[in-house]
Amino acid sequence: MRRLGIVALALIVVGLLIADLSNTPPNPYQAPDPLAWGSKDGASGAFCSFTGQ
Repeated sequence: MRRLGIVALALIVVGLLIADLSNTPPNPYQAPDPLAWGSKDGASGAFCSFTGQ
């Protein structure tokens, strides 16, 4: 019974690793702003401390 659990866990870990490596990494320049509060604005790519002066 213990061997079955170890094999099942190993298969799950390998499956998650394959699923993770098969996806393309996210593009941070197309991600929404973390504090956009649902405005659906894309990331501007500007310096985050820019004050506009």
